[in-house]
Amino acid sequence: MSHVSTALHRDAIDVVAFDAMGVLYSSADDVGELLVPYLRSHGCAWPRGEIAQLYEECSLGKMTSADFWTTAGASGASDEEYCRAHRLTEGVVALLAELDTTGVRLACLSNDVSEWSRLLRERFGLGEYVTDWFISGDTGVRKPDPEAFTTLCRRLDVVPERILLIDDREENVAAARGAGLQALRFDAPRMSTMDALRKELRPW
Repeated sequence: MSHVSTALHRDAIDVVAFDAMGVLYSSADDVGELLVPYLRSHGCAWPRGEIAQLYEECSLGKMTSADFWTTAGASGASDEEYCRAHRLTEGVVALLAELDTTGVRLACLSNDVSEWSRLLRERFGLGEYVTDWFISGDTGVRKPDPEAFTTLCRRLDVVPERILLIDDREENVAAARGAGLQALRFDAPRMSTMDALRKELRPW
């Protein structure tokens, strides 16, 4: 990653697609850091592995968030209460606003529950800058499945090489590159903060 800038075709990027958890939002492991403790506080005694599996099914659109809370036995749990624990990554709104002025199209490609994703972007006003949202709960496919990137390109009507993905997980970055996209890993050295990422993206 120390030479990542040399791999970018800066003059050939039409879309910058951000991951949500660990990039737009500060919690990279939202299941372990936020969801499991929240469920515990509402009476769910499921092992973490089973919670993660149930979450994955919900994040693929196989059940609603209401069904998720009920199935997990989380008495009194709600989308609104759970989502209050999420925080934006410091500096992300300023970066999105800066990129927005350049004319580059901003998108989000995220593995998440549909209802939670909508609540969060509305709460933080991210829709003002990010115009295209590709959430696994809506599309039915999760990164790093190649179909996630195929769907992104098809619906944006942009060829893969003109899309830059910013993600905090190496497996997603590798899969995106394998699908022909340009990609940067956000939590790598030199890009662990929004200010560092801004310097990497400055030509836009």
